[in-house]
Amino acid sequence: MIHNRSRKWAVLFAVVATQFAVPFMLSAVGVCLPAIGREYAASAISLSLVESVFLCVNAMFLLPFGRAGDICGRGGVFLIGLMLFATSALALTMSPTMELFLVIRGVQALGGAMTLATGLALLYDAFPAEERGRALGISVAGIFLGISAGPVLGGIIASGLGWRWVFYLGMAPCAVALLVCLKNLSWRLSPAPGARFDWWGAVSSAAGIGLLVFGSAHLETSLGWWGLGLGVLALAAFIAIERRTATPLLHLDLFSANRAFSLGVAAMCIVSCAAFGVSFLLSLYLQYARAMTPAQAGLILAVQPVIQCLVSPVIGRLTDKSPVHLLSGTGAGLAALGVLAAAALSAQSGTAAVIGVLSVVGLGIGIFSTPSMVVLMSAVDPSRYGVASAMSGQSRTMGMTACMAVVTVVIARYVGNHPLGPEVIGEYLAAMRTLFTAFGILGLIGAAMAFLAKKAPVASTSPATSQPAPQSLPGHTTDGRTCPLPSAGAGPHAK
Repeated sequence: MIHNRSRKWAVLFAVVATQFAVPFMLSAVGVCLPAIGREYAASAISLSLVESVFLCVNAMFLLPFGRAGDICGRGGVFLIGLMLFATSALALTMSPTMELFLVIRGVQALGGAMTLATGLALLYDAFPAEERGRALGISVAGIFLGISAGPVLGGIIASGLGWRWVFYLGMAPCAVALLVCLKNLSWRLSPAPGARFDWWGAVSSAAGIGLLVFGSAHLETSLGWWGLGLGVLALAAFIAIERRTATPLLHLDLFSANRAFSLGVAAMCIVSCAAFGVSFLLSLYLQYARAMTPAQAGLILAVQPVIQCLVSPVIGRLTDKSPVHLLSGTGAGLAALGVLAAAALSAQSGTAAVIGVLSVVGLGIGIFSTPSMVVLMSAVDPSRYGVASAMSGQSRTMGMTACMAVVTVVIARYVGNHPLGPEVIGEYLAAMRTLFTAFGILGLIGAAMAFLAKKAPVASTSPATSQPAPQSLPGHTTDGRTCPLPSAGAGPHAK
């Protein structure tokens, strides 16, 4: 544990900086794509790869880097990721060709995966149990601040100073965080004695996740469906490998014998799937059914992440004092009701109705996010915090990926190959209502799972490991590394 007060808050600053920078860089760069395309004379396909390469690579390596942090030291993995992310942002501004730009973007996604996979684990190592909810709430607020600030600041900066300054701005907090971490964290990678990394598991899981993300983004072509099929096969191979290896990347008994963890992961994935499509669908609705400009639509859509950003720190404090499964279930239920309310929107609905929907969904997700992470992290042994942290990000990514796959299929079913415009707005509204109804019902199922995913009880020993609790765990280093223990993946069962 990191007991020093200054070190504790230094870790929080570094994690919040990366939690802000990754979504900011993703959402802000989307606004800059036209300017980037003009400079490099890039095709539409190349421009679409700027975002999809980042998402795909980031999702592929969350779990492997989470496990690598558990074995070699979370502080070292986090710092290397921070350096990669920041230097890649600078390198992107100097790329001479679009092809090299995409390669560097992939490297930046690797750095982002390293920080996201270990960030929550570092917070759990740094803060005592009674302060962890507060710390997680602040870090979650950083995510939502990056999401909401990205499109607005990205547009202003790109218009006034040029698209390169968006990358400079995204690099700045990471550079400061790097200096803070170098002073306060141990950055050496030192594998725990006897620990072995599951390379075959890492390869198969990365391939499976990558193919699923790629396939879901290209469902309009046969290549996308092939990607989905191959992704499922690769994940099946991953499960087979994990069942047989002595040192798996992901202990499968975390799902089969740990109710809190399995329900927590399922709830996080389902709620992410149910709520992620709201901003995308309403963006099209506002611009095509309500004839708003992109700037007007963006201003209204910012309501949701702003509310999430404001609510998260407050809920973080409550998680240190209240039953977290009740908080996460309540938040998921509110978000689901907001999604169901969106199904009632029509071309004649007022702006206040749209803002109301976004406010309810934002409030629900803001309440759900931090407690759901606490449930997940509390369900595992300290030596598996990195894996739990990675699974938190992985479950959200898979939920969002599934959401966009369903949205693509349903819109294609209703609208067909016609360009979206006034002539097919009736068909689009029918598709939107179908999607919101289905996602709302799905969200209620996720809320039920969240209510059932009770936080693992605090005990002096772990049933699976017979080892002391985090405060006295032998070999616990200041960089967050714990020596792997027999059956370390099976955390205490929720009662």
